[in-house]
Amino acid sequence: MTSKFTADIAEIVVRDLGALAQEVEDTPLKDLWEVPEGVKNSVGTLALHLCGNLRHFIGHGLGEDDYERDRQAEFERRDASKEEILQEIERTQATTLAALADLSEKDMQRDMPITPPQHEGRSVGFFLVQLCCHLSWHRGQLNYLRRMLKEGGGG
Repeated sequence: MTSKFTADIAEIVVRDLGALAQEVEDTPLKDLWEVPEGVKNSVGTLALHLCGNLRHFIGHGLGEDDYERDRQAEFERRDASKEEILQEIERTQATTLAALADLSEKDMQRDMPITPPQHEGRSVGFFLVQLCCHLSWHRGQLNYLRRMLKEGGGG
């Protein structure tokens, strides 16, 4: 049974993954893997990282997604097509929503089963908020980068 809280989290995830997909769509192919001076990650890298993060912690950690995260590959891969990235965003949304749909109010209070070391012992509820913040933060970076590249500020 979905709680109001998990329904709210799901709404944020759908909103931000939809916006992420739109950013990828709006990024010209030539700019998808561009990393301008002073910037650490490309649009493609950020999109793959956000998908990997959500699939690992929500889809796999809280749901039944058999996803095995390769965080290093999220930052090193440069060969995914725009279509592949968009498909991964769709898969991420589906697995994330499926996992959230199975969570109850009581689940929000239990410890998050898998976390990075700095969040050990945090509740599922806390960590879901953290994941939404992480998604929004990087999506904002991605938006700024895409607009910067469009205006000719690339490397």
